[in-house]
Amino acid sequence: MRQSLSEKRTALLAVGLSVLLAAIAIVDQAGSRSLFDHAASGYASYGKHASEGALYGLLYGVAVLDALLWLLVAGLARSHRLVAAGVGVLVVLLTASLGVTLLVASEYGVHPYPPLWGVLALLPAVAGVVATALLLRRR
Repeated sequence: MRQSLSEKRTALLAVGLSVLLAAIAIVDQAGSRSLFDHAASGYASYGKHASEGALYGLLYGVAVLDALLWLLVAGLARSHRLVAAGVGVLVVLLTASLGVTLLVASEYGVHPYPPLWGVLALLPAVAGVVATALLLRRR
């Protein structure tokens, strides 16, 4: 019983890290717009314009998808151990691939997302690895 609570808490930590990504993106978009400035300066040399909506929208989409997936794992962690472990593995792979995509995305030789954003997007997957390992160990 106590171990299932730690698995659920770890999955909820992944949800919190997903929400943190969205919160940092909101603060950046409302304030300094450093992400947009970074992308705009990279695209300017190619005569292209960066889309603020696309840049921040992708981050919000990643954060919401991550949070929903980890909420699913947290909900399953207590009663459906084997299912939760399987779903956890899939969610780790999905959330990690989203973070890696932000790290390596490139267009016109420009990386619109600085490495910090990719690392922030990978944090829920890291917490998820721990939660999934706990679920698998308990099987």
